[in-house]
Amino acid sequence: MKKFLFFIAALSAFLLTAKPAFAQKKNQLEGVWKVVEVIVHSQSTGKDTTISTPQPGIVIITKGYYSIVVIQSGTPRTAAEAAKDPQNLTDAEKIARFTEWSSFVANSGTYEIKGSTMLRHPVVAKSVDVMNRQDPLADDFTLEGNSTLRIIPAADRAGIRPKVKLVRLE
Repeated sequence: MKKFLFFIAALSAFLLTAKPAFAQKKNQLEGVWKVVEVIVHSQSTGKDTTISTPQPGIVIITKGYYSIVVIQSGTPRTAAEAAKDPQNLTDAEKIARFTEWSSFVANSGTYEIKGSTMLRHPVVAKSVDVMNRQDPLADDFTLEGNSTLRIIPAADRAGIRPKVKLVRLE
């Protein structure tokens, strides 16, 4: 009986100390990130505009999953007035709602990392086009230390997607 108890104690000690060796390494991208800077490229002028006080944006990256909720604008959104008849919006009310929501981006799904590229596979999104894509959304990224993440659109979307700087919240 003493040998059995000693064996259990030794096995427990081994498993407790060996756990870190068997644990999977955490992906450095995993965490909660806040948008702190956006660089928008103007196709008409060919120049970049830096927005150093962007509207709110949060990116959550966990093991294999991501969620993005961002307002892509340099100014706060204007709330549309309440509809007089919500079941029958006027053209002006439809335009006001479009304007209110057009800069809002939201999508979540799975992702994979290939080198310095994140391939996102949206499962749910505000935009049906984003949600029903056959090919993944690809963005290049760089990490500066453990607290700054820069997202750079892949070359095929560099002129239409902004560059984004994020800082780690958690």
